[in-house]
This record gives sequence, C-alpha cells and structure tokens, in this order.
Amino acid sequence: MSIIRAFRLLVASAAISVALVGCQSARVQDPNIVTIGTFNIEWLGDGNDDLKPRGEDDYRLIADVIERTSADVLGVQEVESQAALDRVLKYLPNYKGTIYNAGIQQNVGVVYKPSAITVTPVGPYMPLTLDRTRMRPGYVVHCKKGDLDWTMMVVHLKSTSRMDSTDALREESRLIRGKQVAMLRSWSDSVVKSTDEKNVVIVGDFNDFTGRRGEQATLTPLINSTEMSFLTGSLKSCKNPNWYVIDHVVVSRSMKDRMMVSSERVEDPKAFISEKAAGAVSDHCPVVVQFLTRTP
Repeated sequence: MSIIRAFRLLVASAAISVALVGCQSARVQDPNIVTIGTFNIEWLGDGNDDLKPRGEDDYRLIADVIERTSADVLGVQEVESQAALDRVLKYLPNYKGTIYNAGIQQNVGVVYKPSAITVTPVGPYMPLTLDRTRMRPGYVVHCKKGDLDWTMMVVHLKSTSRMDSTDALREESRLIRGKQVAMLRSWSDSVVKSTDEKNVVIVGDFNDFTGRRGEQATLTPLINSTEMSFLTGSLKSCKNPNWYVIDHVVVSRSMKDRMMVSSERVEDPKAFISEKAAGAVSDHCPVVVQFLTRTP
C-alpha cells in the first residue's frame, strides 16, 4: 500500500469516527438543559372509527417526529383516549404519557422522558370549558429536571373553524378564546403572586398568533401581561411560510431568564419524510424551546 493511499484511508476513517461521535453526542441527554414543547397530533384516535384514520406506519411516524424533537416533555392535544396515545407510545420506549380524559374526542395531555424528568399530574383546569360541552379543560402538571421545577398547563383553546359558517359564529369563537386567554392570565398571575411557585409554563394550541391586532386579536391579555411572555410568537408555520405559529410556549419571567437564546424552533416532518406522509402525522408541527436547569 502506498503512503498516499494509507494516508487517505486514515483521513477517511477519522472522518467517519468523528461523524459517529457527533451522532452519539446529539442523543446524549444534557442534565443542564430541558426541552419543553407542544404538539397537536390532529384527531389522534385508537384505530376504531377514527375521524382521521391511520395505519401502523402513521403511528410510527408520529413517534419518530416526537423523538426528533428531543423534548423532555411535550404537551399534546387532540388525543381521543389513553389507548390512542398508547398506540404512539409503543414506538417510543424512552417516553411515557398520560392524558386527562374529559369525555370528549379531543383531550390534552403530556408525553415525557421519565429517565430525564419527573412529571406529577396536578389535575384539570376546568374554568377553560366555560361550562360548555365539548370544550377542552386545561391539564396541569408539576415537572422537575435537575435543579429546576415548574408548574405547567397544557391547553387547547377554542378554534375558529370551518364549522363557524357565519360571521356571528366566528365572532363567538373569538370571544370565547379571548375569555380563555384572560383566564390563563389570571391563573398564571395567581400562581406566581400567591404561591411559592415562580416558574410557570403554558403550552398548547392557542389557535391564534401573537401578531394579530385589532378587534380580532384574542391573545392580548397574555401579551400585555407583565409576568408572562410568548417565546414562540416569531416562529413561522410549517404549513405556510407566510403564517405564524398558533402553537405556543408561554412562560413566566423566571423561566424566561433560563431560556437558551434562539432555541425556539418548529420540528417540520417534511424535512425527513414526504409531504403526504407528513400530512398523515398531523396538520400541526411540534414547537419546542430549551431552558437551563441550573440557576442562570
């Protein structure tokens, strides 16, 4: 073997080794960082008379998308039942998950890594239903990773959908959503000011973007809060580059101080699967943000 050929083989071998080390390092869980996010899985059913029928390959793809977020904890929305969530979790051996079953077809819950984070259910936040049927309550959990613990609510606020076929129905939806956002501000203010908990997080599908102005804006109560901040308002939707996300991570000041700069991102499945396959996963994409678990 010539000296030149031997040198080339040595360089190639070193490059492969570096690449492998890089891939392995990407999967290592950093105890000093926690990744928090939200994912609306669009009518996730258990396989029986589902409004959005899926096959096993689709459940596997949903699991792959969640895995690629590297999230320690994800708020999830539009989950029919625990059985439906379990159909995804069976492809996620490193994750557990639970939902709050409100007796409706679109429930909220959490998916998390028990090896990295402790998640303790607190219970539903029923005021968000406004005493209406088919409305989704919030779901409150307490989380801890390393030196950081926080209280988190998962939400799915009132949508303005195709079912709102008249201006009056669309206006009613916006009014309901605005009332829900005002409740979230009251809840977060109460937790921060009346308890020892200063780390508060709200994640979920807010069905509105932060840049909306005028009478149609519904997120104003939280946007104007001196305590809470939207960390994801500048992100663009994975469905249309001209849209902003409606899935958000909202945090209190003490949590914002721990945010890793520019860590907010959208996990777009179309980066690694076809557009058709991505459509089978969901009409939403996961949104995640990273925080420091150690004291800033």
